[in-house]
Amino acid sequence: MSQTDVSYSCGSCGYHLNLTSSNRVTSSIGSRYSKTINKGSISFRSIDPSRFTQVDQVNCLPISWGRYRSKSKLLCRNCGVLIGYGYGDSTALCGLESPTSSGSAYKKIVLQSLSLSGCIELPDSGLSMLLNYGLKLESLHLDCCFGITDHGLSFVAGGCPLLTTISLYRCIVTDIGLEVLSQSCLTLKDVNLSYCSLISDQGIRALFQNCRHLRSIGISHCRNITGVGFQGCSQTLAYLEADSCKLEPEGILAIVSGGGLEYLNISNLAWCIHGHGLATIDARFISKLRVLNFRLCRTIDDDAIVKIAKGCPLLEEWNLALCHEISILGWKSIGSKCRNLERLHVNRCRNLCDQGLLALRNGCRRLRKLYLGRCPLVSSTAIEMFKCLRSDVQIIDEEIMCIGPDGAFR
Repeated sequence: MSQTDVSYSCGSCGYHLNLTSSNRVTSSIGSRYSKTINKGSISFRSIDPSRFTQVDQVNCLPISWGRYRSKSKLLCRNCGVLIGYGYGDSTALCGLESPTSSGSAYKKIVLQSLSLSGCIELPDSGLSMLLNYGLKLESLHLDCCFGITDHGLSFVAGGCPLLTTISLYRCIVTDIGLEVLSQSCLTLKDVNLSYCSLISDQGIRALFQNCRHLRSIGISHCRNITGVGFQGCSQTLAYLEADSCKLEPEGILAIVSGGGLEYLNISNLAWCIHGHGLATIDARFISKLRVLNFRLCRTIDDDAIVKIAKGCPLLEEWNLALCHEISILGWKSIGSKCRNLERLHVNRCRNLCDQGLLALRNGCRRLRKLYLGRCPLVSSTAIEMFKCLRSDVQIIDEEIMCIGPDGAFR
């Protein structure tokens, strides 16, 4: 498919963005600018400014972006959704030359953040322009761009050396594309690979070998990742989303091997014949954890709970909803060891009983919210006693699936 065949539209409302220069209305453009338009091809120079709202000129003051430069949000003029960012005296999309306030000089604008999320028919060739105009690009979101494959990633790798954030949610990319990307974009920090079902431990290993400053990764629903590719990961890795993955025990050990994790989501951990290995984790590697999501981890048992409660003194929030194997030993350990715990989720835990609730009531002195509901062994009397003696704790009959801080991809 040639670049002239590509149709670009807003990923939110479908509003046509008029990126093809053959569709460009040039009657209102000065002669100097019109000479830069390459007819019959897609170029960032051929973007129609009438299709965008520049926030630094409309309803907003310019945002400081370094000395004598202002940063602008580029919004779809139809629905107002964010398309990208640019900076300069008169900002437009990447590479567009626009007049200064005097009208006599032209400055080239550089795009730093671009979201094409929702452009489900965007082909690989649509990213080829990044080879010329992606030099300063730092953030790229391609969520649900189902036409983007390894070939498209090669354009990103070749044109975006300063990229720090990329979201490839549901893109059809493989380990090969991820390796090419990691070899060129060495400054990557935030990578979202959720639902990239073709990615395996090989791609993860390449990512960590080449990008030594990674801080957050999303691999949720990547069923070909066991976790072993994380072995030797950097201490900078602080945030990991791994919902509904088939992690092996050695994989979980590898995931925490960097020792810098603060947020870990392994909810709905697929059952493994070898177990989960959490009870054998070296406490030194989990000492910085502040938020843990174990929701729907039905095989998590007392041994794992005891190890984590003792080894994570900074833990502030813990989701244990539907963890049926935790018994009184586990609940007592949480009550006595989790001194900084503020929010605890125990919805539908079959083995939480009145004694376990008593252990939580007598311990967890910083607890402020307890998400409790549909626990068959907990009596209404025990709940009322908890409310009476721990009026500082709010008991909430609500089940929360997503917890934790606002990460790079939320």
